[in-house]
Amino acid sequence: MRGNVRNGVRRRRIGAAAVVAGLLLGAGAGAVRSQEQAGPAAREGTVAAAIDSARASGSTVYLPVLGSTPDTGFMFGAVALRFFYPDHDAPDPRPSVFSPTFVYTARSQMLIYLGVDLVWDANRNELEFVPSYIDFPDSYFGIGRDADPDADEVTYDGRSVAADLRFARAVRGDWRLGLDGRAVRQETGNFSPAGASSLGGLAGTGTSTLVKLGPSLALDSRDNTWSPRRGLWLHGVWRFAGKALGSDYALDEVVVDLRGYRSLGPDLILAGQTLLTRQTGAVPFWALPRLGGDEGLRGYRGALYRDRTCALARAELRRDALWGRLGGVVFAGVGDVAPDPSALTLAGRLWTVGGGLRFMIDTRERVNIRADVGFGNGDAGFFLSLGEAF
Repeated sequence: MRGNVRNGVRRRRIGAAAVVAGLLLGAGAGAVRSQEQAGPAAREGTVAAAIDSARASGSTVYLPVLGSTPDTGFMFGAVALRFFYPDHDAPDPRPSVFSPTFVYTARSQMLIYLGVDLVWDANRNELEFVPSYIDFPDSYFGIGRDADPDADEVTYDGRSVAADLRFARAVRGDWRLGLDGRAVRQETGNFSPAGASSLGGLAGTGTSTLVKLGPSLALDSRDNTWSPRRGLWLHGVWRFAGKALGSDYALDEVVVDLRGYRSLGPDLILAGQTLLTRQTGAVPFWALPRLGGDEGLRGYRGALYRDRTCALARAELRRDALWGRLGGVVFAGVGDVAPDPSALTLAGRLWTVGGGLRFMIDTRERVNIRADVGFGNGDAGFFLSLGEAF
């Protein structure tokens, strides 16, 4: 059976930002359910049981969150998961979820998300809407693969009000057609040490608006969306930005994401991903594709390598049940950034290797806490998050 909670915009935002603190402790203090829904699962004192019961009953679960990435340092906050069923009469309905999230980091970054994931018409339609406010001091190392992590860092303040939108409808079998969009009002300033003048008129300084919208096509044959054992995920998006949409920038963006999963035994899974992002037109520097970070090559900071074209390939060997709910992973990947696809190369030797541990907090949906250490060519990173990297 497919996983009930899909890994769309809402899942990615929560997963990249935070990990449930009570889960690491294995303590019932990590989850507090609404009083009118409190029952046996709450008395069991396990987070997984509380989430499972909340999903089944259409109630709310409240969770503290902790996490860490090289771009944020330590982070903490809270998330509420409100499950409800607009299509409760359908056979095997998937729950819709409202998931407001607040996160604050050691670098004085603040993230607020109000995620909504609606599913209806016998699970054929899905709408994800994620408004957000982000106050996120960040770093800039230049554009291209020649960025120097030791010498070229420029820090700046960034604030944005944004909304992500995704609609998809099943059209035949595992194929889905949809519409993807993003609107963001971004403020960047207070560049240090040399100020914005040192950036040479780089697009994206000051205050501006970017609005992208376009069609998507997906094939999803995975057996589970949080931690697949077998199947394929192919997702292609072609988005446009321009004055007709209220955008200050005119650009085209193409993203092709192919993932495959194969079971090599009862508890052994081989997973692989290839990802290509290509942008043309006027692109603000803060919207350029990034090679590293939690959703790229773990082993590089997300701010380090960026350009109009970003490509990567990575693989993982995942082992469940090393000891009880504890599992392990080893991974490797290669990638590059360039002005256009013809300039992509492996000569830059942007590789990463690493490993990590997994703790399964929800056996029904196969939801893992993920702790990874990645090593790149001249950089490294530790990532603590919720759900698999891909």
